[in-house]
Amino acid sequence: MLLIAANTAGARTLATRDLQNGPYTCPQCSTDVVLKRGRKVTAHFAHTPGSACQAAGESTRHLLAKQVLAEEFTRLGYQAHIEVVHHAAGRRVDVVAARTDEHGRQRRVAVEIQDSAIQVDTAKKRVVLDRRLGYDATVWLFTTYRAAALFHAKPDAEVRVPNEMLWADHRYGHGVHLIDPDGRAVWRAELSEVYREGESREWYDEDGDPTGVDYPGYVPKTIRTVQLHQAGFRLTSAPGLFGDAWSIVFAAEPEGSTS
Repeated sequence: MLLIAANTAGARTLATRDLQNGPYTCPQCSTDVVLKRGRKVTAHFAHTPGSACQAAGESTRHLLAKQVLAEEFTRLGYQAHIEVVHHAAGRRVDVVAARTDEHGRQRRVAVEIQDSAIQVDTAKKRVVLDRRLGYDATVWLFTTYRAAALFHAKPDAEVRVPNEMLWADHRYGHGVHLIDPDGRAVWRAELSEVYREGESREWYDEDGDPTGVDYPGYVPKTIRTVQLHQAGFRLTSAPGLFGDAWSIVFAAEPEGSTS
């Protein structure tokens, strides 16, 4: 599913606008797509059944998250672009947020929305590729479907966290960002390690002598407790890890802000 397709003139066309029925083509694979609308689904372009295009498998949640993100970025004064394709690199960025800084330089942030599992190595490669494409940063935003265990976790409850979210937390050091597209809200999940206490077991051997074994304490690799903090759609810099000068995170809007 796509929010953006190319019309007969090759121009990028947004599905949510009042459009004619076609023809339209996919900007990524150049095959024909069909405009679909409905009262209960977000307007979108669909590939024909059996299409091998990567964009064909996106969910309606993913589409809605991109639409909400672009609308909120625009409201805050960013230039927002949906489904930006880099053909030579084989890369399509979900949402790009751009803004000119105080020095007159345009800053571009690639936002990746994950509604399904992704291999950590794949995520790492996208970050490296985005830097080569000129993006200042890549921000990972997980839907409340993919991160349902985090979003619905009770205080102090132990949750098994997917590897890509553990990587995002460890790599950037600012928790895991979640988007609730239906509620038009962004949350930050703060993850804390869980420590398992060690134990000692003692018994007597066949000669009647006391013996035993000590099991050391440990931290489970994927188990964490979760604390949710409501954030916002404003992008801001924060101290980075591993030699980074900064990271980009989602933050709440300042009180009294109307932009």
